[in-house]
Amino acid sequence: MKNTLRTMAWTAIGAAVLLVAGASRAIAEEKLIANVPFDFIVGQSKLPAGHYVVTEADDPALVSIANAEGRGFTFVLTVGSSLDENVDQPELVFKQYGGRYFLSQIVTTGTEVREIPLAPATMAEKVDRIAAVLYR
Repeated sequence: MKNTLRTMAWTAIGAAVLLVAGASRAIAEEKLIANVPFDFIVGQSKLPAGHYVVTEADDPALVSIANAEGRGFTFVLTVGSSLDENVDQPELVFKQYGGRYFLSQIVTTGTEVREIPLAPATMAEKVDRIAAVLYR
């Protein structure tokens, strides 16, 4: 009886370890790591230059962007899109407006792109709002 319980316990522990290892691998595959050499704006947040980990949530429309040094973090809603050609390296695409950089696309390998919708009027609004906060 004790041997049966011990065997069942070790089987359960082994299964749990395999599940955690599988989940860790899956999560690691969904991350994009980038070095951004300038401050930038994403959504409603201004983030400093640095190393960033970009992670897609269970819902691919929701993406988290976290500074590896813990100096900035935000979530952003994205829209799925695709490229005409395959991309070998994942990348972050920025648009510059009014001397500020705005994250506009998250490109993964293949042809998949997550777009962060930006309208020039919205970018001008965000620049003005951030400038008002910075220069008080």
